[in-house]
Amino acid sequence: MYIFIVILITLAVAVIHNIKVKNNQTLQLDGLANIGSIKLLISLVQKHRGLSSAKLNGDNAKSAEIATIERTINNICHDLSHSKVAKNHRWVSFLDHWGRLTNNNTERDPQNNFKQHTTMIANLLYVLEDEAESSHLSSLSLPTMPNVGFVWRELVASTEAIGQTRAIGVGVATIGNCNSVDKIRLSFLEQNIIKTSKDTLSKLSCLDDFRQQHNTLLTNAQNKMLTLSKIIEDELIQKQTITINPNDYFTLATDTISAIDDIFDNQIEQIKIAL
Repeated sequence: MYIFIVILITLAVAVIHNIKVKNNQTLQLDGLANIGSIKLLISLVQKHRGLSSAKLNGDNAKSAEIATIERTINNICHDLSHSKVAKNHRWVSFLDHWGRLTNNNTERDPQNNFKQHTTMIANLLYVLEDEAESSHLSSLSLPTMPNVGFVWRELVASTEAIGQTRAIGVGVATIGNCNSVDKIRLSFLEQNIIKTSKDTLSKLSCLDDFRQQHNTLLTNAQNKMLTLSKIIEDELIQKQTITINPNDYFTLATDTISAIDDIFDNQIEQIKIAL
């Protein structure tokens, strides 16, 4: 009888443990899905900032693309508002801010436009990090990805530095002039991009089976970041009269962000395997 009871207790403990593991994995996978949506939302708000900057500086050809992005953002917001992200007070704040921005889109000047978007993106960066923490996607739960925290913080933040240079640079290129304030902003952001390229990317975790792909993605991103930083310095900060085409600059900055997004997507793929 004693042995039978011990066996039952052992089986019960094993079943409870398996249920906890399964529930935790479900939470993590749901969290990754939400993070993917938040990351896409960040990218779209960044792009909206750049395009609306061009429009507010006189490029009315961007109106149709801006409207398309706004519809996509609204759809993502609707979906995330039916997930556990909806309970995050920062998310509630973002929704309120986004609604007010789009309802008053004719009342913004370029500087106010930049400030409002940047505040919203900063909020979303915190929402993404909160979601990672609440979904047990830290190094404690992912021992084979010891630096996973860099994915949720520094890696995503690096796209924002580039996104800000895109918004400022497009505005500068559209009017053909870079004032002293924008030069200071661009110089600070350029140094941030260089630092990320040299330091942050190399700290990301990598599973052995992904090593070659990981290194290729890092090299591609580093090359694009260094090219962008040189263009910022030579064509925007140092030149008295800006001659670079705003669409060309927008594309260059967007391609650089895409290279970092490729790293992000690859990290997510590794995390799913590591769960």
